[in-house]
Amino acid sequence: MAKREVAILDFGSQKLTILVGSRDVNNSINVRCTYQENYEGFMDGEFIEPKNLEKAISSCILGASKILGKEITNLIVGVPTEFTFCACKNVTKTYEKQRRFNENDIESLYKLAEMKIKTHTVISRSSIYFVLGENNKVSNPIGQVDSKISAFLSFVLAENGFLSTVSKILLRSGVENFDFVSSAYAQSQYLFDDDERERYALMVDCGYITTTVALIRGNGLLNLTSFSMGGGHIAGDLCTCLKIPFTSAENLLRKVALTIEPDENDTYDILINHNLVPISMRVANAIVESRIEVIGKAIKQCFSSWAYNFPDFIPIHLTGGGISFIKGGKDVLANCINRNVEIVSLPSSLTSKTNFSSSMAVLNYALNH
Repeated sequence: MAKREVAILDFGSQKLTILVGSRDVNNSINVRCTYQENYEGFMDGEFIEPKNLEKAISSCILGASKILGKEITNLIVGVPTEFTFCACKNVTKTYEKQRRFNENDIESLYKLAEMKIKTHTVISRSSIYFVLGENNKVSNPIGQVDSKISAFLSFVLAENGFLSTVSKILLRSGVENFDFVSSAYAQSQYLFDDDERERYALMVDCGYITTTVALIRGNGLLNLTSFSMGGGHIAGDLCTCLKIPFTSAENLLRKVALTIEPDENDTYDILINHNLVPISMRVANAIVESRIEVIGKAIKQCFSSWAYNFPDFIPIHLTGGGISFIKGGKDVLANCINRNVEIVSLPSSLTSKTNFSSSMAVLNYALNH
């Protein structure tokens, strides 16, 4: 029997990504097709060049279809956090006599907690925990017996404008069936196992232009925030402060090592207009450290704005391509936030690179559903 393949489209803040893959016998993911398309991205919850969005999406779908040798007509779409928000709700249901809870009982709790907002639509829903009776907290109540069940449920809602715009483009691009999922929710299920989520998990996905900050517990998201700042801003600072071309600044950033204390005469040598130009390591490092500290302060502001608290001892799990590739970047971030920072390793992937974290998570979600 042929393996079931699924296709996903994920919106990064610099690139659109399509992955097509299947599940291997050892539960790893076999990626058959990877295709990326550069586009202008988004900032502050809006696409930077909305007029170019359809061309970029259509081109991405066409490129992946050519690799596959067939049209892509079904897609799961990962929705970035800048177009979503997270809300949690407590609900309780009491029965006249004890009963053995099943999936229909759980579905009735979700319906009881149903959220209807004119501007947004629920795209992901999950449970933080359940309580049987008065204080018997469980992660999965199915098969257990009681006369009272409470649930603390999490919902991620996406802007209708985003859903409508992307839906119309997909239909015009020949995609007949599609569904949406929160990329952050997909990452919470892909990057962390059951035990990690039960103890709380903090995820920071720092990308090119945007950063997502999420507090994870159980099977859901307790808090979810994003802000428009990432690795592209670090390169932008190098470009502005050193008065070098932006592409040269991006190349310089790949060489930056914050793990060493450079001497006054140490330099990074980069090519500018076919000439090898020395850049002071001390100056470049200071510029990069300064922007990482700004990102760190923005992350702390996310923490202070959240409705739900979390233990002080849990580390930050860093993913995305914005900071994790910078040598010593996570240590600068840890010092700024005063919390241990660990770079997340992808469970099973075509690549170990964290800039594929969101896309691989959406593919994992698609294969599980």
